Amino acid sequence: MKKAILLFCALAVLFPGCGKKSPTTPEPPATPAPTINSFTASPSIIARGDSSELEWETTNATSCSIDQGVGDVYSSGIKFVYPEETITYTLTARNSTGTKTATVSVEVRGAELRIVGNIAKKMTSYDRPYFSGYVKNYGDNTAWNASITIYCYGDVGQTTLIDTAWDYLADGNDIRPGEKVSFEAICFDLDSHNQIKSTRIEFDWLEGDISSLSSLELQKLYENERRFRELEMKKIRARIK
Repeated sequence: MKKAILLFCALAVLFPGCGKKSPTTPEPPATPAPTINSFTASPSIIARGDSSELEWETTNATSCSIDQGVGDVYSSGIKFVYPEETITYTLTARNSTGTKTATVSVEVRGAELRIVGNIAKKMTSYDRPYFSGYVKNYGDNTAWNASITIYCYGDVGQTTLIDTAWDYLADGNDIRPGEKVSFEAICFDLDSHNQIKSTRIEFDWLEGDISSLSSLELQKLYENERRFRELEMKKIRARIK
């Protein structure tokens, strides 16, 4: 027995690792899941035609994308969007571990002008036919620089344009949400309403406030509007020739 103990001790001195378990190689740490630190839209409420700035920041993402037509984006960045209606954007961050998503909404406000009641036909004091009535803004944004145009046709098929009646709407040309205003659109080339067999009504307005524009900027705006109307009239006359 003593010989066996002495032999074991000798082996332990010569081979100190004998009898111990070999250390295992630690597994590499798992890839951290992607995180979305922030995802914002500024401003979150816009007028139709304006832009909103999407801004985001992610960590550990190998790829990122935003829906609603934005597409693939960097892991952090800024993107300007021009939605035509209220919309929600979803940011998706991905890596080999999984995905994370976050959403922001942009509310789009727009004006909606409609005739209220019936349109009256009368004659002015200088013997020109004109239309009068009321228009209401059923939208949730101000209709800036608003106007009405009534196209008058000599036939029910609206192929023979004989005149137009036009007027700015409201005091200051601005109609706020829920506001009802009157109008008087005059036909200057006609002598009687009896010549009119059918009509078509169009509204025109801006979605943004123009009160801060300079006189030169306003002049350019009105000039562009006048040219646009003239061009539209030329197109209509060309179609009916």
